[in-house]
Amino acid sequence: FGSIWGGIEAIVISQMEAIGTAIPRSVVLAFISLLVLTYARFALPKRGSTLLIGLVAAGFKFLGLPMIFKCQLAAVLGQAIILELTFTLAEDRGIMRHLVKMSAVVFIAGIVNALIFAFSQAYLFQNHWWLDRGVTGNISWSLGAGSLAAMAGIIAYLTSIGLIKLSLSRYNRFSEVKKIAYSSFVIAVSAFFWITGAMVIC
Repeated sequence: FGSIWGGIEAIVISQMEAIGTAIPRSVVLAFISLLVLTYARFALPKRGSTLLIGLVAAGFKFLGLPMIFKCQLAAVLGQAIILELTFTLAEDRGIMRHLVKMSAVVFIAGIVNALIFAFSQAYLFQNHWWLDRGVTGNISWSLGAGSLAAMAGIIAYLTSIGLIKLSLSRYNRFSEVKKIAYSSFVIAVSAFFWITGAMVIC
């Protein structure tokens, strides 16, 4: 799941930089991350799994050595941490499948993620692009683009729940019964996204 998230994000970033888009990149990336991580959390319902998936996805940023975009690295890790906390809290309260409550939780998590990202970039990492915006500018961005990304996160969560209802039982059977085939499948999918990611990043 970390390879899928990191690989798709690498492809999307490279294509959006090449052709441009009317949709903010943060919105598209929020949709991708919530879609993958929601499904992954149901497939791997263990505390820490979302964070570990984020660490794998963050590894894709190192394919761009020697020029690493630290803001992209921080965005992936930050979102993984926030969603790990969000999913853990939702699981403890038994609302992971409660569509209305989780939609609200996902939206709030998206806003929190945007605020933490903007202010950490400005005042922790001293990223001049964010620092020059000032406090009001970063709040404005977080409530503007951040709200759009949070809405995209809700759509992704609901889409992922639909996919879970359609396929999770078959996925679990495949992973438990046909272990050799499943292992080969995991290696093939991971290799595909790492090779593709390396091609578009390098």
